Amino acid sequence: MVPISILLNVVHGFSALIYFGGVMLFGAVFAPKLAKLSNSTVFELMRDVFPSVLSFAEAVGLLTMVFGAGEFLYYMLEFYRSGGVAEVYHVLFSTPWGASVFSGALIGLVGFLVGVKIASTFESLFRLYKSVDPSKIDEIKILETRLRFYSLVGMVLLTTTVLLMVLAVSFLPLPR
Repeated sequence: MVPISILLNVVHGFSALIYFGGVMLFGAVFAPKLAKLSNSTVFELMRDVFPSVLSFAEAVGLLTMVFGAGEFLYYMLEFYRSGGVAEVYHVLFSTPWGASVFSGALIGLVGFLVGVKIASTFESLFRLYKSVDPSKIDEIKILETRLRFYSLVGMVLLTTTVLLMVLAVSFLPLPR
């Protein structure tokens, strides 16, 4: 039988790799290039491609977050069982592993909220592109600029989170 911690870790890690790769690809490659594409190409992408890609990214992001939170809670419950609240407090705030995991989780949560903002910006863009109203071009340009900014902020937060988590699970010893 596979221990729950391994299952949580594998699903969290695998979905995080997919999500991180997707966010980095979109944020570093696609978002900066949207303004350089023709309106008809962007229209086709917004109408036909991005809605399904966005749904997939949201699903994988939620999967990553849920299994990461499950993994975090699993470890915190184990520390609680071994020493109560004082042990959990000590692990989170007095060990390098705990500080790395806790700060990574908080930054990851903020990054997820930025991702929600990106998704809502995309949905606004989808609606504007479907309306085909020429007077909405200025509003579209503003939303595309916001999208590039949010993508950059999201990439920085997500990269920081990934680095903290890799540090915790690869180099820092798990507290005893």
